[in-house]
Amino acid sequence: MKTLLFCCCAIALGSLSLVAEPTPSTPSTPSTPSTPSATVAISIDVPSPAWSLKISSIHTKENKLLIVCSVQKKEGLAPSVMSKAKDSVNIPSKFTKLPRRVYVTGQQWNYSDGYEAVTAEELKKLLVGATEVYSASKPLTKKSFIGLAVKGAHALAKKNNLPSRVVEIDGKPQIVTMDMRPERFNFAIKDGKVIRVTKG
Repeated sequence: MKTLLFCCCAIALGSLSLVAEPTPSTPSTPSTPSTPSATVAISIDVPSPAWSLKISSIHTKENKLLIVCSVQKKEGLAPSVMSKAKDSVNIPSKFTKLPRRVYVTGQQWNYSDGYEAVTAEELKKLLVGATEVYSASKPLTKKSFIGLAVKGAHALAKKNNLPSRVVEIDGKPQIVTMDMRPERFNFAIKDGKVIRVTKG
């Protein structure tokens, strides 16, 4: 289940705080002045270390700063121990003084102190009329991996906190588990490169 979190915050269970740290702008020539930026750091409590957090986008609307994040559960077993998931991005510092709203989609636990858990459809409605001031890189698709070497394909998936595996090499099926994971990329390899990708 996808998780979007409007996050300009550090959420300890039962509390929410935002860290906005001014970062010095790099020197520039008079003809190309730089825009002062600030770091928006997000830290939330999650039910296990298997969960990761990503700031997806940040918007302004009606003099408020809307921070959208997603949370995702990584592949593999993990202890059910309260942990923290973190992410941070830079945005123009002029926006950090605005009141913030934090929204989360894809949440699978029952606490949400300091932010509002919403569905993708609810989020879409909330962003009507908003102006985007930050956007993360576009999500990976099957085409993102075609032509990559095996090592590079796995590295790209890992960088985006997504599971991956090789299911076929030079036409020969590989032994894999039969569990279904909608977010997992399955690679078919030929001559050391990805030629086909499925998900599940």
